[in-house]
Amino acid sequence: MKLLEFKIDSIARRIIFFAVLAAVVGLHWYIAKWAFANMISLRADRTDIAEIAVGLAPDDPQTHYAAAVLFDKTFLPQDQIRSVSEYETAVSLAPHNYQLWLEYGKALARSGEMDKGESALRRAETLAPNYSVVHWTLGNALVREGKTDEGFAEIRRAVETDPGYAAPAVSIAFSLYEGDLPQIRGVVGDSAHANGALALALAKAKRFDEATQIWKSIPPSDIDEPLTEIGRSLRRDLLSAKKFLLSEVVTLNDDAVYSPGQIFDGGFEQGIKLENAPTFEWQISEGSQPQVLQSTQQAHGGSRCLVLLFNSSDGNGLKQLTQTVAVRPGGKYSFQAFYHSDLKSASPLVWQVVNATDNGLLAEIPLTDPVQTWTLVSVRFVVPSNSDGVILKLARRRCDWTICPINGSLWLDDLSLLPN
Repeated sequence: MKLLEFKIDSIARRIIFFAVLAAVVGLHWYIAKWAFANMISLRADRTDIAEIAVGLAPDDPQTHYAAAVLFDKTFLPQDQIRSVSEYETAVSLAPHNYQLWLEYGKALARSGEMDKGESALRRAETLAPNYSVVHWTLGNALVREGKTDEGFAEIRRAVETDPGYAAPAVSIAFSLYEGDLPQIRGVVGDSAHANGALALALAKAKRFDEATQIWKSIPPSDIDEPLTEIGRSLRRDLLSAKKFLLSEVVTLNDDAVYSPGQIFDGGFEQGIKLENAPTFEWQISEGSQPQVLQSTQQAHGGSRCLVLLFNSSDGNGLKQLTQTVAVRPGGKYSFQAFYHSDLKSASPLVWQVVNATDNGLLAEIPLTDPVQTWTLVSVRFVVPSNSDGVILKLARRRCDWTICPINGSLWLDDLSLLPN
């Protein structure tokens, strides 16, 4: 292969050659220095290292941005001034980078230059009009300036595009307006996520009736995964406060339907959850006995019944079957249940009705052993005026012996709660 030759036998050609060579070397040195400075600025964790990066690449916005961040973290007055200066240099070198304008605006606001900070944040908004973080940051700055209407308009735009801002938006409004619900709703808006966050905030403030009213205003079709999580938190708060009727108002798309004053699945037609059952469904506690089965044989009504198989020589470690039911405070009810059994026990089983608010016993029905055919037992009770929940509990009466064996089968079906 023939090589290309370039003769530099004349002075002019030598000058051109060495000039080009110097330019190439200089360009590579400049690029290498810039790249090195950029690299160390990304990894810098001290201001002196940031200073070196700025000195190596004074025209790189990244080095100035990294320096601004590090100087800001020292909290020293002179470093705060330097931080703002570095942010200012960074935006002058990259005037179309919204993130730099955003950080510059926040730094100005922190330093007390609110007007300049607002201008910088509005510049960021112009560059990135669809980014929720920009609207959120600008909105917060405006609210701190006392421009609440403008500020919350920006905050609402942030919430619309990112539901994660709903809770902090409500928190700001709750604090600013001291819990005044009409004013809070007026500024945070009426979106589903804003209402969900507001309902939860009201529950935390123990304003449970208002919380559930707000939740009821959310269309079921708008309940997405973030709102489902909020709904679960709201329900936990209501149950912790023993607000059973109100907790049933908080319905989610994946919920079973619970009706106040009615036992859920009293005929045991649905599958019994042995673990992690919802509050208003059948709960089975831990224990070694009895074995819990659902049978299609000899059901009293429907196609299934519940069978409990006991085989305990000492009566220890027995499971409990319970269900919490929301009821009307002061209401009068009758609890009814069908059963038959061939149990042999030193102490009888009983159905108990317990006040869900303080665990006080309201009524009790003993189950006689043995009973060969389906037998109806019932008991009347009155709900205390300070409670809206009862717990139905299959328990065992206290045994006076150290060892209290229990063996055999108990069949249950068609449990109901009827108003009197």
